Amino acid sequence: MSTITLDITNSLKSSGNKGGLEKKAVNSAASELGQYNKALWKNPYGFMELPGKRFQFKEIKELAGRYKKGKIKNLVILGIGGSSLGTETIFDALLHPFHNYGEDMRKGLPRYFILDNIDPHTINRIVDVVRKEIDHTLLVAISKSGETPETISQFMIFKRLMEKGKNFKEKIILITDQKKGILKQISDKEGYHVLNVPEGVGGRFSVLTPVGLFPSAVMGIAIDDIARGALDMSNHIRKAKYTNNMAIALASILYLMDKSGRNIHVIMPYCERLSGFADWFRQLEAESLGKNSFGPTPTKSMGVTDQHSQLQLYVDGPKDKCIMLMYSARERRPITKTFPYIAELDYLAKKDLNELFHAEFLGTSLSLNEANTPNFTVLLNDINAYSLGALFFLYEMAIAYLGHLYGIDPFDQPGVELGKIYTKAIMGKTGLEKQKNKADLILSAPKTLTTF
Repeated sequence: MSTITLDITNSLKSSGNKGGLEKKAVNSAASELGQYNKALWKNPYGFMELPGKRFQFKEIKELAGRYKKGKIKNLVILGIGGSSLGTETIFDALLHPFHNYGEDMRKGLPRYFILDNIDPHTINRIVDVVRKEIDHTLLVAISKSGETPETISQFMIFKRLMEKGKNFKEKIILITDQKKGILKQISDKEGYHVLNVPEGVGGRFSVLTPVGLFPSAVMGIAIDDIARGALDMSNHIRKAKYTNNMAIALASILYLMDKSGRNIHVIMPYCERLSGFADWFRQLEAESLGKNSFGPTPTKSMGVTDQHSQLQLYVDGPKDKCIMLMYSARERRPITKTFPYIAELDYLAKKDLNELFHAEFLGTSLSLNEANTPNFTVLLNDINAYSLGALFFLYEMAIAYLGHLYGIDPFDQPGVELGKIYTKAIMGKTGLEKQKNKADLILSAPKTLTTF
């Protein structure tokens, strides 16, 4: 049985869906990417080599093993964007959905707190929780550059908190660049355990490095299976031809949808365990492709929840959207005949919740098709470490191919860097006086306000 199936039927123009793409256009884009694919593997991007190299797996396993034996009760992860979204995706997909709620769900594993924001309210609440168990808290700070102001500020706060515990240096892990950056300077000076982001791998492509895999190993997740899934997908992408190549087909569809005016790409999982993956994909597509006035807008919906909030727009609103459905559901739960005196409920009684969930998914696809809203489906036979690794690599490769089709570099993020510069300038970082003056001038201009 297939691990992942990509069904692009409803993205193609047909008598039942006039909003789809011409098959000839898809084949043309796939042919171009097929030629590019041959050259690309001769000089691959850094992330493409990760599944085979298994970068620092030995160090990850040895270090994670120490904390499994060390009665760690809290895992606190400091990181933002690519430094946290991959880990969130893995945890959402593979851990109990109520992991932090009680020992029965955790089965001896620590609670986890992923701090991907600096809202003081949240930070203060986490501090209140972990300060009571500081001797049993593991702190992981992640920043490739080592200079991300959000993560560094969090580390400054939590490092001081950790100092109040016993042998605190043994319970701080830094994941950063191998050669440079503030976190590296700190580790060199103070002697913390360090894992690295390999050269040539950017943050949003770093889930298959210690960034995503070390926290996963601490949680007992089989990182070898994640890597194996990614490697098998890598072999498929390297060898498969044209639209039989899942990454090439995916990239061709997404590119042509954007170019045909369907520039809003909605990723809509029918599987709550893939909610984190939808967030991970949003960053991957937006930050990689949103440049030089190009780039689709990725958004997230959840099936079935957003059938009752967003589907009206997708069916009856502007024809500027392409819907990427994802589906996986294996567990079953019988619907009991609880109200035998209400005949209107007989169509549900003695059925299974799995059947209803699948019918809801099919109903959405059919309604989108009838409304000429193009959509396609990624079906996963199961959600496990292997399939998740394959899924990560599939979408990373699709983004690399999309960069080629757009003629842009999918691995930089100049817009993000500009925001970081202004943030540091406003906070008074030396060397950014010009930017500080410019910011002050703009911020001091008269405002048009309405107050309540």
